[in-house]
Amino acid sequence: MLTGQAKQEREETTESQRVGEAEEKALEMSDILLELLRVSEKAANIARACRQQEALFQLLIEEKKGAEKNKKFAADFKTLADVLVQEVIKQNMENKFPGLGKKVFGEESNEFTNDLDSTYQYIKGSANVKSNQGVFPSGLQCVTILIGVYDLQTGLPLMGVINQPFASQNLTTLRWTGQCYWGLSYMGNNIHSLQLAISKSNSETQTENSDRESSNPFSAVISTSEKDTIKTALSDVCGGSVFPAAGAGYKSLCVVQGLADIYIFSEDTTYKWDSCAAHAILRAMGGGIVDMKECLERSPDTGLDLPQLLYHVENKGASGVDLWANKGGLIAYRSRNRLDTFLSRLIQSLGPLKTQT
Repeated sequence: MLTGQAKQEREETTESQRVGEAEEKALEMSDILLELLRVSEKAANIARACRQQEALFQLLIEEKKGAEKNKKFAADFKTLADVLVQEVIKQNMENKFPGLGKKVFGEESNEFTNDLDSTYQYIKGSANVKSNQGVFPSGLQCVTILIGVYDLQTGLPLMGVINQPFASQNLTTLRWTGQCYWGLSYMGNNIHSLQLAISKSNSETQTENSDRESSNPFSAVISTSEKDTIKTALSDVCGGSVFPAAGAGYKSLCVVQGLADIYIFSEDTTYKWDSCAAHAILRAMGGGIVDMKECLERSPDTGLDLPQLLYHVENKGASGVDLWANKGGLIAYRSRNRLDTFLSRLIQSLGPLKTQT
């Protein structure tokens, strides 16, 4: 039988071991995040370099076929830059963390014989597109490099990096510079790259904002291919603050940046690799990405947990890229309170529209 002192000492030792293991895990996660930031910049440099010579660039494009193709597009393309970016990420992570490279999955196969939504913007290469209240409807600014990490057991996103290789262009030299955003949500710790920029203003206005949050008008970013019923309902909920834009990654980034309250898409043609990075960042910010269909089928007044997207389970009965499709559509958001109010108003607006159809 243990004495009281011996029992206390054993409990203290066990607790100390737990703390030590948690600290070790946190350090490991920090190391992984730092490497992801480094490799995302390597990838961004590849993307910029491949676009510099237009004649050469056109030789580096091929059309996707079969199971690799996104059914949303009549023609779907990948570029050598897409393949290089993905392989650089895999190889760098494998070199730094042996065995991790085998756990890296993405959109592109590593075959390229010259025989994406934002990939199209990358191919088109438009540099003079004007933004609408900070949101670019198309152009190179919509190109993003997305790296997300999720928990293999729970499927929850843990960390994400979004690199925007063509964030701004020097009009004299015509050279592009990028911008990188990141977030980590792990074991109750939530940190992200926008914290320093918003912490001062948040601390001064948090109470005021919470009082006004539910009454402020909403803004949403959507795909140009969104269903007319959703567009009509959004016009009712958001007024003129509905912004079409290219690229699922870029639209999610608009929510991360605070350019829009909501990114909503009702179709099943975004995939886990499109949403995981932004999802992790938004989780770190107090938001998330949820299944749109499930949200609309449940009452926002029930107080139940929202159906967050998960990343570890394939879609049953699917094949090819559809194995990892976000089958119920998605809604990305920064604020749970804002999302609840938005869903309530959207459901209310969709009611009469469903009756009419």
